[in-house]
Amino acid sequence: MVLKRQIGLATAVLVIVADMIGTGIFMTTGNVLGMTGSAPVVMALWIVGGCIAVAGALCYAELATTWPDVGGEYVYLKKTFGFLPAFLTGWVSLVVGFAAPVATGSLLLVQYVNRFLHAASVVPGQTMLLDDVWLQKTAAVMIIVFFGCLHIVGVKKGSYVQNVLTVIKIVIVTALIGLGLYAADFGNIGRLTATYSVPESGVSGFAVMGLALLVVMFAYSGWNGACYIAGEVRNPERNLPRAMLWGTLLTMCLYLLLNFVFLLAAPGQELMGRDEVAAIAAGFLFTPAVSNFLTLGIAVILLSAVSVQLMIGPRVCYAMAQDRMLFQWLAALHPRYGTPWLAIIFQMVLAIIYVLLGSAMTLVIYMGFALSVFPVMAVIGMMYMRFKQPGLPRPYRVPLYPYVPLLYIGLSVTMMAAALMTWTSTSLFSIGVLLAGIPVYFLWRFFVKQR
Repeated sequence: MVLKRQIGLATAVLVIVADMIGTGIFMTTGNVLGMTGSAPVVMALWIVGGCIAVAGALCYAELATTWPDVGGEYVYLKKTFGFLPAFLTGWVSLVVGFAAPVATGSLLLVQYVNRFLHAASVVPGQTMLLDDVWLQKTAAVMIIVFFGCLHIVGVKKGSYVQNVLTVIKIVIVTALIGLGLYAADFGNIGRLTATYSVPESGVSGFAVMGLALLVVMFAYSGWNGACYIAGEVRNPERNLPRAMLWGTLLTMCLYLLLNFVFLLAAPGQELMGRDEVAAIAAGFLFTPAVSNFLTLGIAVILLSAVSVQLMIGPRVCYAMAQDRMLFQWLAALHPRYGTPWLAIIFQMVLAIIYVLLGSAMTLVIYMGFALSVFPVMAVIGMMYMRFKQPGLPRPYRVPLYPYVPLLYIGLSVTMMAAALMTWTSTSLFSIGVLLAGIPVYFLWRFFVKQR
């Protein structure tokens, strides 16, 4: 059995939007403003981040249509540089890339629901069921199991639910933008050009800007979501480039409008260095009832993010197992539903372990650098294959080549250099885990040959 092509253009677009819009947009702007001290710079960084995401999406569209198989970077690096770098990207994706965000998103979802219940309670300080940490973990595990089972019982069924959740997510974000623009006092338009003093950190301006852009790109991550399910997209030569471009552009527009609302709604001093920027802006714009609605809306947004990670992540395991880079049983398709059910269960188990241990967010922070390496390698590989195999069939070619891929590579390397300069310990840890995959690869190959 092989995976069937049963995902259309609309679902592919919504997968990208669902993968991109998570908590990042609601907690990033305040930190970036605290780092740069300039509202215009914040808006400029969100525009630059969007351009990087669009450039990456255009490059991945060429890769995805050249090799329209599930697995994303694993497939592209295997085709361009061989099995070792492909194994390493799968190694990082397996350990952190998808399971950790599922665990983090499910826990945050439960915490937002608990916050909503407290806000809606008529008795101040009333003890809620979800106040207990282990009950929060239990609820998070139940969410993971529900969505895992949903994506096991069929691609179409899972896609329908995913699409509904993503449409609701877009409606919530659009409502926040529309209501925010309606309620905002445009007499405070000067807030969009204001600058503020920031504490002296001893870090160069280059490093600050690069690091701030890296923080913005955390919110933009997911622009390549459709490439992981490329082997299940109908008419991939036509639909994949459209999905990746339209999904990324739609998300970029929503992000810019949201930041316009955030910066206009509240004084910069109230936002600087704060995670809960959306809640702060809502507090200045709306009544408590509307602010509570926003809290519940963020929970729904996280619901969609958890679902899409459980949808696309197991496809990497499936692709690796087909090449015997992992246990072959992970490549098994369900005899009735035709989904990689054992790979989905495997990711569910990993995510549940992270929920119970409470280590998912730590892994995301420490492995962020490694997760940035492989998209850059994939785009370099695309340029390498243009040189090595110019006659290779490419249904879609990156426009403005080579400027678009060079833009993506240059800005991505700049961000990684800034991270290495300022987040040295976490970046070195990330590199260490990445390098640890090399002996694992050779041991695994030895094991396979012995069998």
